[in-house]
Amino acid sequence: MPGDNEFSIQTILNRIFDPTNNWLSINDAEAYRRMMLNGTLLTPLGAAWTAAVTGSGATNVYPAYVQANTGTTTGSTSRLYVPNILLQGTNFPVDFSKRLLWSFVLSRVTSDSALIARVQLKVATTEGALAAAGLGVRMANLTLTGESYGSAGAFTATIQTMLTTVAYHILVDHEPAVPRTRWYVNGVLQATQSTAANMPSASLENTALLMSILNGAGTANGVVQISAPQIFQEH
Repeated sequence: MPGDNEFSIQTILNRIFDPTNNWLSINDAEAYRRMMLNGTLLTPLGAAWTAAVTGSGATNVYPAYVQANTGTTTGSTSRLYVPNILLQGTNFPVDFSKRLLWSFVLSRVTSDSALIARVQLKVATTEGALAAAGLGVRMANLTLTGESYGSAGAFTATIQTMLTTVAYHILVDHEPAVPRTRWYVNGVLQATQSTAANMPSASLENTALLMSILNGAGTANGVVQISAPQIFQEH
């Protein structure tokens, strides 16, 4: 077991997701440890987020989390994004051809059947389902599914029925060489995508981290929040 002072992905994920230290397999723990020692970690800062809203949408960037809400006007959207993610300087864009770990804490505040929210890594900054290479999660109201796109898009089965005002720890583990992308919720594996065509597999410039919410035909003030986003990329 690593010591308390060892800066390893195993230690970080254990502390974030499951302090009992019983959910990682030995193989995954070793892979995460090696990636932390030989890869690049990105934690977007508050100042990096760009806001875009329509209708009554609004956004908030706080020290501990970011929030997007629709307001009550039908058809309103709200999104926050970090464009053109570079993991280190100008030479390390997000590379979906290598193993990638992406984690964040996700919560919803309101419930309405017309609300759709998303958190995505994709080559676009617009609201909507993946239409090009990317990874993400989708919330149809409080039904959470995984989302991915290579040459075609796909959704997983439900990975969590969310409750409002409850925080969920999300980890997306992307392994294109297998091929495999896995979605964990609160440290528990919930879905696996194994079809290569439904997973990104190239190094892409202008990849954005994006959170969005749409209230469709509804009038509820939809709210989505994320905190502690981290992207770890194998060299």
